[in-house]
Amino acid sequence: MLRFPALRLAVFATVLLSGAVQAQTTHTVQQVVFTFVPADITIELGDTINFVWTSETHTVTEGLGPQPTGDEAFNAVLNVPNPLATVTFDGKFVIENSRAGHFYNYYCIPHFAQAQLGTVTVLSPWSNDGNALAGTNGEPLLYGNGPLTAGSPAELVLENALPNSLVALFISFSSTPTPFKGGVLCTIPIAVQATFPIGPTGSVTLTDTIPPGLPSGTEVFWQYGIQDAGGPFGIALSNCLRSTFP
Repeated sequence: MLRFPALRLAVFATVLLSGAVQAQTTHTVQQVVFTFVPADITIELGDTINFVWTSETHTVTEGLGPQPTGDEAFNAVLNVPNPLATVTFDGKFVIENSRAGHFYNYYCIPHFAQAQLGTVTVLSPWSNDGNALAGTNGEPLLYGNGPLTAGSPAELVLENALPNSLVALFISFSSTPTPFKGGVLCTIPIAVQATFPIGPTGSVTLTDTIPPGLPSGTEVFWQYGIQDAGGPFGIALSNCLRSTFP
């Protein structure tokens, strides 16, 4: 992992380090006859749910049902050969599978008519505001991990950028989406901009500890621009990531 000088902001401190925000608690949701127990669960960002089989054949399928549509965040069989389905609701998961309020409905396909349903609510301060612009490798992905509480570790992760490219991180404390290089830049007005090269993986992780004294409800908007000939005007853009401090 590369090293990069500290970029300290008024509301978020980021330093390129080797540390990572780890998954927190593992929860168990058990299939019992035609129910999930507990059916409705609220978890923290980074938590894992183990869906556990007990009898017959079931599925744990994200969505409203009654049948999959192909864009499910998770869809697994529970039966004798597959008694356990594990889903980790980390920062990458909730940004790649954005749902309003980080609220995930799920159901059992063969027992939908028997109301074998459940919900997962993920308490996450990170939201995906979209507006990615594809480059050579498709759309660059930007996501965050950590609860953003004072003293807690947090990380900002860019993936799927063009390897060995020059990137610019744009940061704003409000968002006025504005056309930019064939895409949309949501970090207008720009409060902070940092430009640096990334390596052969096409990814970069910035981490640090959240400082104390941040006003509750403070929002920060983050978006990367990547120098990439595969973009419409030689630029690719990550999705716009919004962080809300608790």
